[in-house]
Amino acid sequence: MQLILDVLPDVLKLWKNVLPSMLLGCFLGNLFYNTVFLQRLGRGMRPLARLGHLPAGCATSLTLCLVDRIAAYTMLAELKNTGAVGAREVVVSFLVSAFPTGLYFTVFFFSPAVIASLGCLTGAMYLAIYLAISIMISAVGLLLGRLLLPRPGQGGIEQRRKAVHTSWRDKLVSAMRRTVPAFCRLAVVFMPVTFLVSILLHTELVSQILRQVDPVLSYLGLPGPVIFVITTGTMSMIAAIGTLGPILQAGLVTPSEAVAALLVTSVLHYLYEFWSGGLPTNISIFGPKLGGRVSLAALVVRECATCLALGLVVLLL
Repeated sequence: MQLILDVLPDVLKLWKNVLPSMLLGCFLGNLFYNTVFLQRLGRGMRPLARLGHLPAGCATSLTLCLVDRIAAYTMLAELKNTGAVGAREVVVSFLVSAFPTGLYFTVFFFSPAVIASLGCLTGAMYLAIYLAISIMISAVGLLLGRLLLPRPGQGGIEQRRKAVHTSWRDKLVSAMRRTVPAFCRLAVVFMPVTFLVSILLHTELVSQILRQVDPVLSYLGLPGPVIFVITTGTMSMIAAIGTLGPILQAGLVTPSEAVAALLVTSVLHYLYEFWSGGLPTNISIFGPKLGGRVSLAALVVRECATCLALGLVVLLL
C-alpha cells in the first residue's frame, strides 16, 4: 500500500499531462480526416514527408509534433483507424517525427536548463549533439520510407472534394461523436498500464541497473562524481543537467566529460522512459502490436544514434 501511495502522485501528474493531449489528438484526427485542411496544415513538414514517401496526413502529424507530440501520435492513430495510412506509414512517421519533436524539446524544454547549468559553450555543444541525434533518427526513418513505401498516389481526390463541401458544423458534430469512444479506448489501456509499470520501476529494478554502470564509467574514463548525474538522470534528464551544473563549475569534470556524462545518462534514461511512459503510451494509442513495434523501433534507433554520438565525443573531445 505504501508503494502505491509513493507512485500515485507521479502517475497522476503523468495522466494530467498526457490524457488531454490524447483527447486533442483524437478530436483533430477525426475532424480533419479527408479534408483539404489536413494537407494545408501539413505544408510545413510536407517536404520532409515527401522525402520519406509519406502521405499528407503524416505531414500534418509531423507538423503537430512541433507543438504536442502525444496529440500528433494520437492523430496519426486515428488516421490509421480510418484507413488514411497504414502500419508501415505509422512506423516511418514515428521515426521521422524525431526531428520536429527534438527541435521542440531543444528550443522550449532543454535550452533554458542546459545553458543555465552548463554555460553557453558546453550547453551549446550538448544541444547540438542532442539535435543531431534527433536528425539521425529522422534520417533512418526517411531511408526506411524510401525503401519500404511507394510514392503517395493521387487517389481519393473525389472523396476529398466531397468532404470539403461538408459544413464545418457537421464535421464538428461528427468528430465529437467519434472522439469520445476513441479516447475511452485509449484511456482504459493507458491508465492501468502506466500505473502498473510505475509500481514496477519503484522496486529494486532501477537500482540493479545502476549497479552495472560503474564499470562502464571506468571504461569511458569518466570521473566518479558522474555517478550522481546518472543516478538522478535515469528518471529525469533535467535533474541530471541540474546535478551536473555544480560539478562542472567546481572543476570536477571537463566540458567534454560533462557532455559524455549526459550521453551515458541518456542511454539509461531512454530505457527507463521506454518502460515508464513510451511503451504504455504507444500501446494505448496504436494498440499492442503496432504500439510495441513503433516503441521498439524508436528505442533501438535512438540508442544506436546516442551510442554513436557518445563514441565520437569520447574519441574526438
